[in-house]
Amino acid sequence: MELMDKIYFEEPIRDRFYNGYSEEETVILRYSGKIGKFSIRNLFKLVKPAERLVAKEEDIWLKNIKEEMEVLGKDGFEQVYEIIRRKVYEPLLVIETKTKRTIVCSSHQIPVKRDQEDILLKAEDLKEKDEVYVSDGESNGRYEEIVRIYPDNEERLSVYGMVTKTGGAMISDIFQKSY
Repeated sequence: MELMDKIYFEEPIRDRFYNGYSEEETVILRYSGKIGKFSIRNLFKLVKPAERLVAKEEDIWLKNIKEEMEVLGKDGFEQVYEIIRRKVYEPLLVIETKTKRTIVCSSHQIPVKRDQEDILLKAEDLKEKDEVYVSDGESNGRYEEIVRIYPDNEERLSVYGMVTKTGGAMISDIFQKSY
């Protein structure tokens, strides 16, 4: 499934930066010859350069990645170009499979298999029994059914996203769309 889509700059910024996951979501990172698991919040804090404000009204902050940094994707490691942090302005949903769990914005897009067809859906349009691609944190992947979707009632200040080479990454071991 091709995940990269065009970003049209005549669209409102809020529509361009709809993807987002909670600060506690994790990625498998390859950086400076080492591989490790990081929360997206810690990754955003630790990586250089300094963040810059992209849109004041939406409180969107961006870091352009100048060094070789990769996160695990569906087909191996993916180059990371930018990491984004923005305020939460929509409901967050918890999506659970039998073995995995992620917290994402309701408009966050996730590739799923439904009725044997690969489609890209907003989290709010997912259904139990849809299948998502999951990983064991290594290179072993498989599809698992979603068993539960419910609102995240925790108060959160920010959600995060990243721009990768192909537009996808394993976020908390569930394959999700990035930008």
